[in-house]
Amino acid sequence: MQRTLSSLFGITLLGAASFSVAAEIDVMTQNQYLGADLTPVVEAATAVPFDPAVFSQALVQALTEIAATRPAERGQALAAEIAQRKPDVIGLQEAFEFACLPYPGFPTVAGMGCDDPSIKGAFVDRLQDTEAALRGRYFVAGKVTNLNVAALPFLINGYPAVLTVADRDAILVRTGLPATAVDFVALSACAKPSDQGCNYQTAPPPFATPLGPIAVERGFLAVDVEVKGRAYRVFNTHLEQRLLAPTLPVTRLLQVGQAAELVGIALGTWDQQRVLIVVGDVNSAPEDVIEPPYPPAPTPYQLFVGNGFTDAWTMRPNAGSGLTCCQGEDLINRDSALYERIDMIFSFQQPQRVLDMKVLGATMGDKTRPPGDGGLWPSDHAAVAAKLQFE
Repeated sequence: MQRTLSSLFGITLLGAASFSVAAEIDVMTQNQYLGADLTPVVEAATAVPFDPAVFSQALVQALTEIAATRPAERGQALAAEIAQRKPDVIGLQEAFEFACLPYPGFPTVAGMGCDDPSIKGAFVDRLQDTEAALRGRYFVAGKVTNLNVAALPFLINGYPAVLTVADRDAILVRTGLPATAVDFVALSACAKPSDQGCNYQTAPPPFATPLGPIAVERGFLAVDVEVKGRAYRVFNTHLEQRLLAPTLPVTRLLQVGQAAELVGIALGTWDQQRVLIVVGDVNSAPEDVIEPPYPPAPTPYQLFVGNGFTDAWTMRPNAGSGLTCCQGEDLINRDSALYERIDMIFSFQQPQRVLDMKVLGATMGDKTRPPGDGGLWPSDHAAVAAKLQFE
């Protein structure tokens, strides 16, 4: 009689269907930080009466501060975080592009205007540079533009130039993974389309300036991606900061409205087949509360968890504080100054396990070279990455 494998080894073989491999996806969120606070620029642009000299001074100061944070060098460090981690999907926030154009009718002069040494380091395209630094290992699967200013004339050292600014959030996907940006317009879930994403309807009105209206938006986008045979829908967003200004307390609720929009759209367009994940800078910590004089309302964090999303960090074995924000605006502080956790990875279906979840870019060794007192933090935020395992 011919012996079977089971009799040879004294075991009962299980059918192939009895073997299952847990699905895993490695996701990451990274705020790249523009390098300065633009509030003084907005205040100068909206001042009544408008003073072009004061506006130019505020704009040049902001560009000088951005250049001092060496965005091209920091971009390399941020790309290195991605390359070392090798996540499947990354949500980027504050992927700014600052570009400078000669003022019409004025010749290009070395060391003047756009080429002024104090500001020329500010002119980079963070999204393009990140993709290039990753050398084909990742591609931009989609983006959403939150701020797009086509022409801001200014003077620097008496010479005119024109600034263009764009703020984008984007999703990068590891090359080789099938990924498609979700078309929320086709799903009738996007009132304000922007690139492959949507801007929130909950937003401050455009700022009226003599240079024209300036709209400061926030937005979201999502990609459908397949990793090791499992389908996922990954959202990325950057919610409004808690207050636009101390004199505008009602703006505390802007981020709440945006979070409510995102939760509603994410769940309302979900096919109940894909694993639903949200990453991003939500500008809301677990311990946040909304106190008077604001109307009672849940915080963005509370909206997510209250609607069934799992905060992956809370499932991390021996979870520590996980602080992600914020280093000094100039990024030169020697020791890390992170004090709150506002960069999140949420999953609607609770993971079976959260594997290898880390805060990235928060140690002295992560600084640009030299890593001691002369180095800069790659961003004012730390990045967060997690390998999520599902049944």
